[in-house]
Amino acid sequence: MTSVKGLGASLGVAIGSSFVYENEIDFDKEAILTYVEASKQLIEKFSSQIVDFRSKERNDEADILDAYILILQDPEIVDQLNQNLDSSVEEVYSIFTSTASVFESMEDVYFKQRAEDILSVGKHLVFNMQNVEREITLNENTILIAEDLTPADTSSMDLSKVNGIILKEGGFTSHAVIVAKNLGIPCVIGVKSLLDNIADGELMTIDGDTGNIVISPSENQISELKEKQGNITKLIDNFTKKKYEALGVEFRVNIGSLEEIISFNHPFLNSIGLFRSEFIYLDNTTIPTLEEQTRVLEQITQKFTGTIVYRTLDIGGDKQVDYLNLPSEENPFLGVRGIRLLLDDIELFDTQVKSILNSKSLGRVKIMFPMISTIEDFIKAKEFVAKIANNLNVEVPPLGIMVETPSSALIADKFSEIVDFISIGTNDLTQYIMAADRGNNNLSPYQDPLHPAVLRAISNVIDCCNANNTEVSVCGEMSSDPVSAFVLYILGLKIFSMAPSAAPFVFDALDTHSKINKQKIKDQILQKNNADEVRTIIQEILS
Repeated sequence: MTSVKGLGASLGVAIGSSFVYENEIDFDKEAILTYVEASKQLIEKFSSQIVDFRSKERNDEADILDAYILILQDPEIVDQLNQNLDSSVEEVYSIFTSTASVFESMEDVYFKQRAEDILSVGKHLVFNMQNVEREITLNENTILIAEDLTPADTSSMDLSKVNGIILKEGGFTSHAVIVAKNLGIPCVIGVKSLLDNIADGELMTIDGDTGNIVISPSENQISELKEKQGNITKLIDNFTKKKYEALGVEFRVNIGSLEEIISFNHPFLNSIGLFRSEFIYLDNTTIPTLEEQTRVLEQITQKFTGTIVYRTLDIGGDKQVDYLNLPSEENPFLGVRGIRLLLDDIELFDTQVKSILNSKSLGRVKIMFPMISTIEDFIKAKEFVAKIANNLNVEVPPLGIMVETPSSALIADKFSEIVDFISIGTNDLTQYIMAADRGNNNLSPYQDPLHPAVLRAISNVIDCCNANNTEVSVCGEMSSDPVSAFVLYILGLKIFSMAPSAAPFVFDALDTHSKINKQKIKDQILQKNNADEVRTIIQEILS
C-alpha cells in the first residue's frame, strides 16, 4: 500500500484500475509537416470536433476548442512562428511555453488557466507536425492519470468508463476539472511526479475531497471509502430546496468562464453572486465589441433566472492583456487595476457599462465595482453609469462595491450609507490585511482568512451593512469552505457566493448548527490570537 497526497478538485471517492495517459512530446521525433500545414490541419480537426461536441450537447468542451482556435490564430504567436518557417518542433513549442509563462506568473487563477490552454495548443500543434496519432481505449472502472487533459484529448475517450481522474498538473479551473465536476467524477490534481512510477492496471482509490490517493489499498481502506461515499450521497440528497429555504440564507454562485455558464445545472440555485467578466477580454485578441459583450450577458440571463451581480472589469497591473497596452508596474497588486483602470480608460468602461444596461434582463442585474479604496472612486463610477443610463433612457441598476482593500473595510460605515450593496472579496482582503502575496506559497502561514485581523475587518463590514440595512455578501473562497463559511455565518452573514459544488457541504455545516448561540461564539473568535485558535473552536463545534 502506497499513499500519495494531491489537491481535491472534484468531490467524491472512487475505486478503480490505473491507466496512465501519456501526452508528453518526444522532441527527438522530427517534424513531418511544417507548422503552417499542421496548424491548418489542427484548426480543421478542432472545427470538426466542435461540431461533434455540440451535437452531443457537450458545449463546454466545444467552447474551449473555439478558444484553442483563437490561440492558434493569435497574431503575436503567429508572428513569432512566421519568423522561421523551418523551425524545429522544439523551437515551435518554445514559443508557446514563453507565451504561457507570462500568464503563469500572474496570481489570478483565470490567467493561470490561460497558460495551461496555451501549452495544450502548443502540444497539439507539435503532435500534428510529427503526425502523431493519439487514440486510446479505456476499460471499465478506470482511474485516469495524466499530465493534463484537454477537450481534444477527451473527445475520443469514453468517459463513462472513468471512475476517477488524477492530474499531475492542472488547476482548479482547468478543462478536466470542469468536466469531472459536470459528470460527477472525483478528481485530484497537483500530484506532480509522485505517480511517475505507477503502471497501468494497478488497483487504487482517490478521494476528491481530501486529495488522498492510495495505491493497492487494503480491504479495510476500501470499506472506509465506500462508507464515506455513502455519507457524501446522503449529505447531497439532504440539500433540498425546502430545507434550504427554511434556513434563512441565500446561496449564489461564482461564475468566471463561458464553460462555467454553459455547464451550470442546479435544480434551485439560480443567482450569480460574482460574475467575473475578465474572460470576455482574455478570450479575444482585440477589445470585445459591445455586441460580443451583450451576447455573453444574454447567455447568463438565459441560464440564471435570479440575481446577477456583474463585476466590472478587474484587470490591470499583474493581469496583462496585450491589446490593452497596459504599463508594467513595480508593485502591480497595488497598481492601476479594477476601477482605477476603468476610470482611466473611459472608452473601455463605456462599452462594458452599455453592454450591461442594454440587457433584456436589466431588472435582475446589479453592477459591482472592484478595487474600491475611496468614497470618491465609487461616486465617480456611479456618476458615469448614471450618465450612460440617462442617455439610454433606462433605470440605473443597483450599484455596489467589492470590499477587498483595508481602506474600504475600515470605512464600511460610510460606504454602507451610499451603496446599494457590498460584496466582500476575502481573497484579496486577506492578502492586503496580512501583507502577504496570495500567489507566494512561501507566505502560506500569513494567508489564512480565519486570522482574527481579517475576521475583525469582515465583522465590521457585516455589522455596518446590517445597521444601515444594506445587502452584504461574501464572494471569496471563504464562502466555499464549510469551516470558513460557518465562521461567516457566526459573524452574521446571510448571503454566500460560492462554487456550486460546495453548496451541499456549506449547507450541512450551517443547517446542522443553526440554533447555536452565534453572538457568544462571535465574541470568542474575535478575541483569539491567531487563525489556529479560531479554527480549533469552530472545528470542535462542527465535529
